[in-house]
Amino acid sequence: MRVTMEDVAREAGVSRALVSLALRDAYGVSDSTRDRILDVAERLNYQRNALASGLARRTTNTLGVFLLDLHNELFADIYDGIRDVATAAGTELVLSVGSTGGTLDKPGLDALVRAQVEVVVAAGLLLSDKELAPYRELTHLVSVARRVPGADNVVSNNELGAKLAVSHLLEIGHRRILHLAAPSSDGYRGRRRAFSRTMKAAGLQPQILVSDYSRADAARVLGPVLDSTDLPTAVFAHNDQTALGVLDALHSRDIPVPEQMSVIGYDNTSASRPPGIALTTVDLHGEELGRRAAEIALARMDSPDAPPMEETFKPTLVIRGTTAPPAA
Repeated sequence: MRVTMEDVAREAGVSRALVSLALRDAYGVSDSTRDRILDVAERLNYQRNALASGLARRTTNTLGVFLLDLHNELFADIYDGIRDVATAAGTELVLSVGSTGGTLDKPGLDALVRAQVEVVVAAGLLLSDKELAPYRELTHLVSVARRVPGADNVVSNNELGAKLAVSHLLEIGHRRILHLAAPSSDGYRGRRRAFSRTMKAAGLQPQILVSDYSRADAARVLGPVLDSTDLPTAVFAHNDQTALGVLDALHSRDIPVPEQMSVIGYDNTSASRPPGIALTTVDLHGEELGRRAAEIALARMDSPDAPPMEETFKPTLVIRGTTAPPAA
């Protein structure tokens, strides 16, 4: 159920007109009353423009897009796919961008709900499943690269992708493999699970280190490991950005890649492809994910009451120049 202005007024013990004034920061409302109304509105997860007073919800033919981070080129690839489909269909896009720490997920989604977009395509959400549940009551959600219960989902098989990466390292002779993992959160545990499972199946002990999604934090977190005497011979990073951070840390210590250490990323973004980097990585086909998500979003506009839709893509391993057999 959508929370209305009347619900806020009833909970705060004031009139609907006073709620309207407070939400518009209009003259005539005391600071204490305004604060109480805003606190109630936030607690009820009221979205200011979710309903127009006395009017049915209008059809806007507008698609909302939430991207976690513009510094990660995976999200640019996903956006390209969304844009191509939306443009061909004559659908307008409203964009909101978050941050690698996830602190802007909620404000970003709130802004799209207030814009009254018909569907939100969201790539890289870090809110928990529980935190996302209310948004499925406020708008239709198509989640990209992360499975959200009850939403439409377009995902890549992360467990298969991680298995491809680790199996490649095992096949060329590596036994001391470190996984630079993302923080454990809803929807993003598949790569870590597959890493551990594949290592244990080979009779090896999984070694896991956690960084956030940024290049700089990956280099920082990996530093103490590289300064120790017991070095891994390979690092499997949870995305290309963090793999670039691994390369930064290795370069600063004059550790040659792949002669002394192999590195594998994940995403196959354009940042992984230049000859000077030539990163071995897992391609989750970001642009195709975005294209299919937009197609599902358009179908959702036409059939808002249809059952949730889901599609899973198969990732592929792209072998370039940052992996080789370990030094003798």
